[in-house]
Amino acid sequence: WRARNIIKKLPRKTAVHVNDTAVFCVELDNECQKIRWLKNKEEVQPSDRITITCSGKQHTMIIRECKKEDAGEIAFLADESRTSTQFTVTSKVHFYSALLLCFPQQAGAPILAVFSPNGALVKTSVTLAWSPPKTDRPLPIDGYVVERKKLMGFTWVRCHESPVPDLEFTMSNLSEEADYQFRVSAVNAYGQSPCLEFPGSVHLAPIVAVKTPLTTAEVVPGGDATFTVDLTTTCSGTWYLNGKVLQESKTCIIKKTQTTHTLIIKNVTKNDDGAEVKFVAGNVDTSTNMRVRGIYFDLCFSSSKGTVEITANKKFSLEDKGKVHKLVASAVTKEDEGTYTCKIGDDTLTFDLKVSGKLMVKIWHEVVSARLREEAKLQAELSDADAAVKWLKDGKELKKFSLEDKGKVHKLVASAVTKEDEGTYTCKIGDDTLTFDLKVSGDVFESGVKNEVKAAPKRDVMLSCEVAQGTTEVKWYKEGKLITSSKKFKVESEGKSRRLVLSKVEEKDAGEYTCEAAGQKLTFRINITGKSDTP
Repeated sequence: WRARNIIKKLPRKTAVHVNDTAVFCVELDNECQKIRWLKNKEEVQPSDRITITCSGKQHTMIIRECKKEDAGEIAFLADESRTSTQFTVTSKVHFYSALLLCFPQQAGAPILAVFSPNGALVKTSVTLAWSPPKTDRPLPIDGYVVERKKLMGFTWVRCHESPVPDLEFTMSNLSEEADYQFRVSAVNAYGQSPCLEFPGSVHLAPIVAVKTPLTTAEVVPGGDATFTVDLTTTCSGTWYLNGKVLQESKTCIIKKTQTTHTLIIKNVTKNDDGAEVKFVAGNVDTSTNMRVRGIYFDLCFSSSKGTVEITANKKFSLEDKGKVHKLVASAVTKEDEGTYTCKIGDDTLTFDLKVSGKLMVKIWHEVVSARLREEAKLQAELSDADAAVKWLKDGKELKKFSLEDKGKVHKLVASAVTKEDEGTYTCKIGDDTLTFDLKVSGDVFESGVKNEVKAAPKRDVMLSCEVAQGTTEVKWYKEGKLITSSKKFKVESEGKSRRLVLSKVEEKDAGEYTCEAAGQKLTFRINITGKSDTP
């Protein structure tokens, strides 16, 4: 079994008295999904006496009012990691008597030894009590010597410097967590009595105290705030920010090295100024406040369209390094020209940005020719792929044609052009313009028209022709004079057909008629034959 993920393991042996509370605590390096507590290889389930809890990476099982049948192997499993302890439950009070084996003047050994652990879940002290030695005659006793050793150790160590004058002694402030055994002996001027061992063992942990408290951390916006606390002993703890528990994340780094605990809060903002940072371990805590120093600035951009606040986006990036603050605009265009303001409190610093250079880098054709009913393309390549382009014809913005933008190439596409599409086109980018002249060639009128018409007096005459485009407008003339609809003349348009109808022609109606469209002319001649019938 591997235990590499377990930072704090179970001791090899754990001993408590009947009706005492046993606490088993394990701490992991990384959190696991599959956690189990076992007793004699069978999984332990919570009950009215057994509580199983988890706080972050710390896992605890508590057995209250311990009974002798609770004894056995207690194991903790976290995925493939494992740690175990041999758990024993012993009677609470034992009496021991010892006979004096030394010379008559020497003090006798104590005859009664009692454990009285404190009531905390994690014991940090124990009170040891004993009775004076029984003798037939009073013997002088200067005091008692209490010694300790680890459960699996071999060396006994004195727990105090001077002899203890009373019949009890409280052991605390141990530097290492372990299972300890104790013994006591009496001393006088003639020597030291045999030792009386206290029954069983007791698990004790050092008293947690803050050795080096938290101090105020000062950091600039965007920097990392580091907090460090040093304890008197190794134990787990919890970090808080403004009263909320902090968990390990990309912006919150939590580290522990023996007795030192470290918290790193990354990318702090001005909103973190004054935030309370607190560390709690057991019954002790230490706290401080975060101080975010430096320049808090707002960036604004002013133009003829108004003032807007600038935030980091695809166009602008904000770079802060120490005391240097930069606003970087990528691929500037004419629209980026204007006044930029860096605001620090009530102070302001103003910059005027001027963009020079032509956006047009390639003109495909200044004069574009197209035939009637064919497609015409006006195309330009710019230096800025994101430039806003407007197309105009004779000074008016176009809407009927399709616009094609691909990277830096911008196109205006006119499908099935007509004579009306001829003219001057302008591609406008800011204050820069590019002009195109579109020429449309081809006949406006279809062939096969009857140009000479003979008619008898008092008859109706119709002149007709076909145009290439159904939208083509035509005008009719007689001898160069424009004809408008009247009782005499009727101008008709249907599809591609264009007609001029003369009602009840007379000799004076004879002559040359012209149909004009898009600069092209179609000429007709009417001849009046015969004499008019007069009443």
